[in-house]
Amino acid sequence: MAQVNVCYRAALAEMTGKAEETIQAATVRDVLSHIKKAYGGDAHKAAKRMLIAVDNDSILLHKGFDTKLAEGMSVRFMPICGGG
Repeated sequence: MAQVNVCYRAALAEMTGKAEETIQAATVRDVLSHIKKAYGGDAHKAAKRMLIAVDNDSILLHKGFDTKLAEGMSVRFMPICGGG
């Protein structure tokens, strides 16, 4: 497991009461598990629906929730915005 910085935005920041925190995690799935245990099912569901980036790259460019994390990486949860 690595120590990673987790950044919350929008509704998730309100649900967790934090803008960021440092946790131990090996994958993005571990971060989501932490959110569920620490903040409950509603926060977990909200987190899974957000754009998740590891060091500014979407996890969709890597291995999704199984994206591996290394010491010092940042995991950001951002709202998906749309419009025209």
